[in-house]
Amino acid sequence: MIERYSKRLDQLGHDVRTLGWGSLEQQRHRFMQTLCCKNFANDKSILDIGCGFGDYLAYLIEKNIPFKNYKGIDINPDLIDQCIKIWKGRNFHASFRVENITEGGQKKSIADIGIMLGLLNLNHYGKIDNYNYSFNLIRNAFSLVSETLIVDFLSSKLTPQYPKEEFVFYHDPSAILEFVLSLTSNVVLKHDYAPIPQKEFMLFLYK
Repeated sequence: MIERYSKRLDQLGHDVRTLGWGSLEQQRHRFMQTLCCKNFANDKSILDIGCGFGDYLAYLIEKNIPFKNYKGIDINPDLIDQCIKIWKGRNFHASFRVENITEGGQKKSIADIGIMLGLLNLNHYGKIDNYNYSFNLIRNAFSLVSETLIVDFLSSKLTPQYPKEEFVFYHDPSAILEFVLSLTSNVVLKHDYAPIPQKEFMLFLYK
């Protein structure tokens, strides 16, 4: 997975397509859905899991969304190096580091609100069970936040206009909901936004 994104970075540079987004408009549409979370405030810290280039930080700043500080983590050292170059000297209380939250089990809380977008879309073709992988990542991510985790998925409720693709994985919303309810009873499932271009859904897990 690391090699996949490093190759894209070499080919495309600082571009949303490097991160697997179809376009800047699609990326921003997903970001907009996260603002349904009402917990953003001046005293809240943000953890961006799989931060890429720190684009979510740029979006928060552009939209004047209040936050105390921002931590971006990614498993890819090349992307973190890019983040440091992009954000160096800009006083937004931001930090970036390489970290793989799939390892080491549950961890202590390091932020109030966690964002995990686009991390669970790759089809592992049975090399790793996609649902077990997703459950493990969600569990570990939820342990890193003290208040809220926001995570998105491609939905198994496909749109007729868009053909199914083999390299991505489509999660059943009911299966994901059943799992996250084992972590917390305070859950919002958002499945009402327009396809971009495939049908997606977003979960808000509150402690």
